[in-house]
Amino acid sequence: MRVFVLCRALSVVALGAILAGTAAAGASNAATPGTSAAVPWQCSVPLLANPKADSDNEPDLGEGVSYLYIGDSRLQSNYGADALFTVPLSAQRGWYDSGMRLGPLAEDNGFVQIEISRWKRFDYKQHAAVSWSVPHGTPEHRDTGLMLDDATPHRLGISVAAGMVQLLVDSRVLCSTRSAYFVRAGAPKYFQVRTETGVEGANGDTRAADLRLQRDVDRTPQPYQTTCILHRHGIFWERRGGGAFAVRGAFYPDEATFFTGADASKPCTI
Repeated sequence: MRVFVLCRALSVVALGAILAGTAAAGASNAATPGTSAAVPWQCSVPLLANPKADSDNEPDLGEGVSYLYIGDSRLQSNYGADALFTVPLSAQRGWYDSGMRLGPLAEDNGFVQIEISRWKRFDYKQHAAVSWSVPHGTPEHRDTGLMLDDATPHRLGISVAAGMVQLLVDSRVLCSTRSAYFVRAGAPKYFQVRTETGVEGANGDTRAADLRLQRDVDRTPQPYQTTCILHRHGIFWERRGGGAFAVRGAFYPDEATFFTGADASKPCTI
């Protein structure tokens, strides 16, 4: 059963406070009723109903997750982040998701995410998908019918302006809705360059590069140097130089959850 683990940060000061506010919650890949379902999306592609059948990961082992932190105190009402993703076809069949997530630095479980997904529904072809949860709501996942070319990386982004949040793939707006469903203008918030899988012993071999953040004070997106990486159940991003990262490790449910800096020998500080 596919599971979404929602790691959320409580403090913007140091690793210890982040870990104190990090928790796990889940939602299956089957259709799930809940408050999140009420979000009124406007999309240029269909958001497909979740299939009733079980997905690839049986039995349910949870998931391995890593993310690169992107954030700034000056994210108020006109901001965004994006990155280039390469999500190759893994020899170990199962589900793999990688993408950009926006959420509050709070323990309320709200988030919105645009992602590249591979799983058996589309014969493991990579396609765009959307996930979200309103604060204290039930996480939702929807595949789209937008298939993505395997030959090139794809830029995924989230932007907020004029009270609206837009989810973008290669500069194309796929979906939009009110940003207040997920984050408040004056509240601390952050982005995740995120990768996850439910395939035990695998990591998906995803790569991310050219991380960018646009704050309210910026006219254009600016290169971003992350200083914090989540390691969860054996999965982690490794810095490869030139602003690029590659997923390393392998998902094993008994492995620990912790944070490091972009240099694994240094602590995470945000």
